[in-house]
Amino acid sequence: MMKRFVSVLAATTVVLTTAFGSPALAQTNSAGQPPAADQCDTANAALQQLPAPPDATALSVMPASPSTTTTAPTTYTDTVVPGRGIEISAGQIVGDTRVGATFIGDVAGDLPGVLASSVNYVPPAPGPGVTNTIVGGQWALCGPWGTVFGTFSGGTVQWNADETLADVVGQMRVLGGSVNGIPVSGGAGSFVGVLDHRPLVQGLPPAVSGTLQLQTAGSSMKNGALPNTGGPSLVLPVVAAALLLLASGLWGLGIVHYCRRN
Repeated sequence: MMKRFVSVLAATTVVLTTAFGSPALAQTNSAGQPPAADQCDTANAALQQLPAPPDATALSVMPASPSTTTTAPTTYTDTVVPGRGIEISAGQIVGDTRVGATFIGDVAGDLPGVLASSVNYVPPAPGPGVTNTIVGGQWALCGPWGTVFGTFSGGTVQWNADETLADVVGQMRVLGGSVNGIPVSGGAGSFVGVLDHRPLVQGLPPAVSGTLQLQTAGSSMKNGALPNTGGPSLVLPVVAAALLLLASGLWGLGIVHYCRRN
């Protein structure tokens, strides 16, 4: 099971960091290039290899249907399912900024599903007692109810004295998507949680936990179609990339990067 998870995780890192974390994309944060639902599908392929959550029903909770006659702001709250949130890439340093630190997780609550995100921050390295400031990034939340996507507009990651745990507060913008068929035109949100580096000692990805809150506004669009979601599935590329990574041993290099990046 662990070998299978490692191979899928390594392939997912390649696909998601290409889509979310390339320097050009991550620095521009263009509203015309939102994360597509395929990124959530790819993240879900890795999350399915993790052990089942303590409460297996947590992932099947359906949200209440929003009104179909109003465009007033609607607030949703989700929580990362215990043991189901991980950091899959530390990103890369571009100038004085770390670009594309990538996280995925299963969430439960008003909008249950998969959260995939990529964060940019300064200074470019964590450290004992260091506070990293979030300066950009992108995110997508997908589930049976639809897809919502946006960018990070600010926030902080505050590390403890031995750089094992960090308090995370991220501010978010909602750019678009749809919920239960109702288009979303904008909004704001936040993520408050903890980033745990202690699993690195065991050669495992850092863990993420916390609570996501989104306030969305309705749209006058005629349909809730999300841009750039009509392409081919990424499942087959994930499998092919996994086989290539296993053959080349790049996962081992990734673990060394995690352990030595500071």
